[in-house]
Amino acid sequence: MKLGHLLKSIGKFIVFENIPEELKNVEVTGIYNNSTKAKPGSLFICRQGRSFDSHTIVDTIYRENGVLAFVTEKEIDSRFPYVQVYDSRLAEAYLADTFYEHPYNKLIVFGVTGTNGKTTCAHLFHHVMQQLGLTGSLSGTVINDIMGDKFYIHNTTPDALTIMENMVRTAKNGGSYYSMEVSSHSLDQARVETIRFDVAGLTNITRDHLDYHPTFEHYVNAKLHLFDLLKKDGIAVVNEDYASLAASKTVPRLVTFGTSEKAKYRISDVTTSLNGTTFMLSSPFGTKKVYTQMIGEYNAYNVTLVLAGLVEMGYEIDEIISYISTFRGVDGRFEPVPEAKKLGIDVIIDFAHSPDALEKVILSARKLAKGRVIVVYGAGGQADRGKRPMMAEVVTKLADIAILTTDDPRGEDPEQIIKEVEKGVQPNSLSLTVMDRREAIDTAITLATRGDIVLITGRGHEPYQIFTDTLKIPFKDRDVTLDIILSKINKNHGRDS
Repeated sequence: MKLGHLLKSIGKFIVFENIPEELKNVEVTGIYNNSTKAKPGSLFICRQGRSFDSHTIVDTIYRENGVLAFVTEKEIDSRFPYVQVYDSRLAEAYLADTFYEHPYNKLIVFGVTGTNGKTTCAHLFHHVMQQLGLTGSLSGTVINDIMGDKFYIHNTTPDALTIMENMVRTAKNGGSYYSMEVSSHSLDQARVETIRFDVAGLTNITRDHLDYHPTFEHYVNAKLHLFDLLKKDGIAVVNEDYASLAASKTVPRLVTFGTSEKAKYRISDVTTSLNGTTFMLSSPFGTKKVYTQMIGEYNAYNVTLVLAGLVEMGYEIDEIISYISTFRGVDGRFEPVPEAKKLGIDVIIDFAHSPDALEKVILSARKLAKGRVIVVYGAGGQADRGKRPMMAEVVTKLADIAILTTDDPRGEDPEQIIKEVEKGVQPNSLSLTVMDRREAIDTAITLATRGDIVLITGRGHEPYQIFTDTLKIPFKDRDVTLDIILSKINKNHGRDS
């Protein structure tokens, strides 16, 4: 694709241009925002990040990588061919859309946003579509699965170039759908600005990420922007509690789910156990019994969002219900550790790291526990500091024993984070602080007696504990927990012998 054609797609963002006319007729080999990937003949997008500004290495990229031209947010040396734009993220979205020729039009695209439940819903869409005999891709927090190529990335939602490239790979290799989590950051930073969705789902909106969003209202509006990105015949599937917010958007079709009589897909009679969750679902297609292997009442909502989206697209409801029952859940989302039963207890790993998510998982555990609920929790660094005492308030109100520990400090002082969390500890609650996370998990399991549930929250699937940008150690909660459990089982066997 010629450089001039690409630049036309971002014309409305350009504030200054320094591109020779003859260069506009040159074919662009690729578009990059990472200097380690830039190739000869490519267009490079400069950006000032939190820790690095690629504007400072334009000379090196031009000489060593053979870049054709630059898109910048700042004025650079006039020796280099470049256009300056007022927002390089927006420019990137439009450039990616043009260069990759709108690949979402060749796919069924599912996008799910919300404070909690995005991961489960995106994975469930992926699972059901595969059960229907289709091939496609998944993009999200736990894993990216691009036509069978599975890998992990740092961001819940990749940048615009990566998403478009993944969609092209999907379509070229015979895929028919793309299921993705859509974070509030990605919506605000224009990473998905030029994508168009067939189904846009909203799970819920509760406090989170106010380290990034200046206000809760800003956070809400970022989430709701997903509905601006629907295809002409797209479907918005929304938790009934937020229907009035969604109605403020002009959407082709608005479908609601929840427990109220107004919901098009109405959930009732939810029962949950360590074997899964069952509920009744009333809709224009009759009243159906739905079973999922996932534990927790809130999963009835996640399941219904996916079911409603697929049924509204024209898939047969009984077939979708059948395929939902075969989904085993997502790594690190209310995930039991079966070996704990040998100690007479249950241990569950969960990603909950916001006050609302903690409340939901603790209340779910409370309904399942024959004994006490013991919760291990902590707050991550470089995140919404205001929610830290709120997390402690929720945990110490609802848990029988609360054990506060280190999560991912990400450059902050772990002791300072814990002090901020401790401000929310409720009087007369049984609360311990154990700085070392492994020791905290060990303490929780040691304190547990027959019938108790130990709930280890905050990190879920994450394979590393991140202390700083340069220091991260292998630490997956499930693996560490299993190691602790097995050592205790072996000790018990030693005593028995």
